[in-house]
Amino acid sequence: MYSRHEHKLGWDESKVGKVYKALKKIIVNCEVPPCTRLDAVRISNVMNTSVVPVREVLIQLEIEEYIMSSFNNGYYTKKLDPQKLSDQLDFIMMVLKHVFRENLYEHSTFVVLPSWTDYDLIREFQQSFYERIAKASNNRIMRDLVHEYNVRTRYIRWLDLHQPERLSCIRDDMSELLELLDKRDNDAAIANVDRQFSAMISTVPKLVLEGNRRAGNTKESWLETLSKL
Repeated sequence: MYSRHEHKLGWDESKVGKVYKALKKIIVNCEVPPCTRLDAVRISNVMNTSVVPVREVLIQLEIEEYIMSSFNNGYYTKKLDPQKLSDQLDFIMMVLKHVFRENLYEHSTFVVLPSWTDYDLIREFQQSFYERIAKASNNRIMRDLVHEYNVRTRYIRWLDLHQPERLSCIRDDMSELLELLDKRDNDAAIANVDRQFSAMISTVPKLVLEGNRRAGNTKESWLETLSKL
């Protein structure tokens, strides 16, 4: 998977690396309408590169199931899938609960919650927090999957945070979780994680409808967005 190369020195500056990161970013952030044909020539023109690295990246993104292919008709973006997103969130929850149950995670009292007015910072905090916990499992497959599923669910989590009633719940639950970890109350931490993720998973169908609706409004602007990356 190309995603494993993203942090290697110099990879970002390669043509393939630049195209991969840019295309993956707008796809993950739902900045391309569902079922949009990803024309390699148009993309290469926008990104000021040859068609070869674009085609290579499209093949890889299809392998990683970020996009889909149509026989003899190129590559297309996909609609958000509520079942897959729910399963990915459920897996992250399972890993966190396993780590707490086995008492593997050494919590640092220096962890500080971000500003609750910056949705991107909150989302990035959640993502890094989950990955730090998964790392404590010493299971590379678990760690890599939590990272991958964080990427695939990041837009849904961003939409979730924009619901006023959900933002206050998430803030309170995360604050409580940090306090429970400080106290080493793992049973209560497991219950907290179960409550947090169960609440979010229950909202996934609603968030998917909103996400697909928003993505549909980017029909005229997605290539412009790509050019700025």
